[in-house]
Parts: sequence; C-alpha cells; structure tokens
Amino acid sequence: MSIDPHVSLDGRLNSRPERGCSGPLCCIFSTAKSRNPGRGTTLRGHGRVHFWLVRQLGEDRYAVRGVDGDYLPFGDESHISAEELLRHYTPEVAVFEERLLPSAKRRNYRLVAAHRESGVKRQLLAMDETNMRGLFELGMEYILAGRSAKGRNLISELLRVRAPFPGKNQFLFNEFGINLRKIGYPEGAVICYRRALKYTDLDDHLHYNLARAFYDQGQWWDCMNHLARCFELNPALPLARDLVVLVAALAGNPALRRKYGKPPVPDGVAGRADALCESVFTVDEGRRKRVEERNLLAEEREAGQPKPGDTGLWLPGRDAVGL
Repeated sequence: MSIDPHVSLDGRLNSRPERGCSGPLCCIFSTAKSRNPGRGTTLRGHGRVHFWLVRQLGEDRYAVRGVDGDYLPFGDESHISAEELLRHYTPEVAVFEERLLPSAKRRNYRLVAAHRESGVKRQLLAMDETNMRGLFELGMEYILAGRSAKGRNLISELLRVRAPFPGKNQFLFNEFGINLRKIGYPEGAVICYRRALKYTDLDDHLHYNLARAFYDQGQWWDCMNHLARCFELNPALPLARDLVVLVAALAGNPALRRKYGKPPVPDGVAGRADALCESVFTVDEGRRKRVEERNLLAEEREAGQPKPGDTGLWLPGRDAVGL
C-alpha cells in the first residue's frame, strides 16, 4: 500500500510537485463486495458492489482508492497489476461521468498529476481525449484477454459519453473502429464508424471502412450501400475499387466464396456491384479521353504560340482550321 501525500482525505488538492506521473486512464471501477485490495481500507458499499477510483500509473501498474457515499475517493491508495484489474474490476464509465464528476465539481475536489517526462499537469477527474483513449485501449485488452463481455460493455459506454471535449470527432471514432476491426471485432467497428458518421457524411474513407466491416460480416446490402456512397464521394479510391471488384467476383463464384468463408451474394447486390464496376471504369475511360484531348489541345496551342517579336499575335491550331 502506498499513500499519496498530495491529496488530502477530504478530497481537496494539496500542492503537488512536478515530478508526479499521470497515466492515461482514470475512472470508477466496481468489484464484488468480497474484494478488498486496500487491505484495511474502510469501504462503504453501493448495493452489491464496491466502487473504486482507479488511475493508471504505468503500463502494468494501477492505483486504487475506495469511493464513499458521495462517489468521491477517500483513504489511502493501493497498487494493483494490469492482470488484477482485468480479472477482478469492471469499468463504470457512466458512474464516473454522471456521479463522480458532478460531485467533484460541487465539492471542489481535484486530482492533478504531472506527466513524468513532459511535466505537463493534467486534471485526472475529467472525461477528455486522453482518458477516452486509455479506456478504449483497456476495452480492447479485455477483449484480447477473453473477457469480451466486459470489453464490449466498456466500449458501448464510451460511445455514450455525453461530455464534449477537444478531439471528440469523426477521426477519433474512425480510429477506434479501425482498431476494433483489426482485433476481429467488426460489430464494434461498425458501431464506432456509425458514431463517426454523426459528425460527417462526407468522408469517403469512413464509408469505405464501414463497407469493409460489413463485408467482414457478410452483410452484403449494407456493404454495397456504403461502397456506393464512397464512390459518390471519390470514385478513384483504390481500396474501394478492389472491394467492389471482389464482391462482384464472389457473386458468381461459389468456390471463391468458400475460400473467403462468405455467404451467397444476393442477386440485387451482385447487380449493384456490376453496375458500380461498370460506372467506375467508364468514368476512368472518359477521364482518360478528356485528359488526352486536353493534352492535344495544349500541344496545338503551344505550337501556335507567337514567336519573339510577334506579341499579341495568336495563330490557331489545327482544330480551328479544320486540319
């Protein structure tokens, strides 16, 4: 057990030196009432669980304090490992946002720490981008450790966070979706991408990412809807072109579907994929012809430019005189 001398037991901040260390995660967690990592800390129950304030000290080290009836931390800190956190503790984001933060604001309770390397101070009791990212990474750790229910519940709670903060935008949730798809959780990726769409519907990469996540799940209609929207915004996106060609190929090739583990492609989806392929590559052909015409016209005009001394004289190209 270690005591933080810079935070008084009544919750008000004493002076804290620059040498402190603040990790990215700070939130309320719950445990069963039988769990008492404080070894002597007097706990106050909240129904069938105990609540704790947990803050990250390092990659494998967390500080834990009990939470009183006003949802404010009290008593001494004890330290636990990441494995203990994953095994015994459940994140309670809604309790942190809806109970602890308002209570801390009313009572002028602050918990501030400085980053070990940069020395920059940060208010730990806040739902900001740093905390959001730290909790999201923890959600992925739960999933990778085989505790999928905890991880999925945590990610769902993060998507319901109401507090605005700098960095809460489509890029944050798009990044979350990409990371979830990479660890094999396409359902969660779709939820994050759709959350990102609330900020903008004009991001071609975001619509491609949604199409790819639906492709992973074999949800063909949703996949094709977002591919079509992606092509409306950017018909030249290479990854989207590759995906629509693949969907068109899968539609007529059962052996290829077995290879990729995909269900049959509905006729309507196959038709849309073929139409998208045709329209995209027709656009390519039209663009190629227009480029050639512009280049030819530029060459003709360059050939007809006045020589030195002929300022103001323009000589027409071959197209202007019927040649």
